[in-house]
Amino acid sequence: MARLSLLLLFLGLATLTAGQECTHPFIAIGGLCIYIDPWVTGTMEEMRAICKSHHGDLLWFDSDTDCDFYQELLTHIHETGINEKDYWMGITDEGHEGEWRYIKTNQVTRLGPPYWDTGYPRDTITYNCAMFENSRQYYWRDFSCTSSLAAICRYA
Repeated sequence: MARLSLLLLFLGLATLTAGQECTHPFIAIGGLCIYIDPWVTGTMEEMRAICKSHHGDLLWFDSDTDCDFYQELLTHIHETGINEKDYWMGITDEGHEGEWRYIKTNQVTRLGPPYWDTGYPRDTITYNCAMFENSRQYYWRDFSCTSSLAAICRYA
């Protein structure tokens, strides 16, 4: 009985999908460990701190060809009913205006399709952080870093 309880506890704390094991609060989506909290919102830095408190960081992609992961993430957001919120991405051009980089890896992001919405990012010093925007079908756009949005965290 004790072994069964221990096994159930372990299974409750970890998700195993496509060979990816994730510990709570992260779940496996597209082969990555992702944590989405649509109920807590804050500035980009506040949400990044929350991700870091769970040993993660704001979402980044390993390459500009992560289209399958992106599709699985969007499917998850819609299927779980958390598609009413806007979410921070771990991307900024702060300190290197016009050159959008992932915060975690400092890798330059590709502009335009398939991720950025038409006309974004804009050439402005006011909007230095990137977000997934609900009203734009979760295409990326630039936004004020001090706005209050939810976070998508990736296990670091």
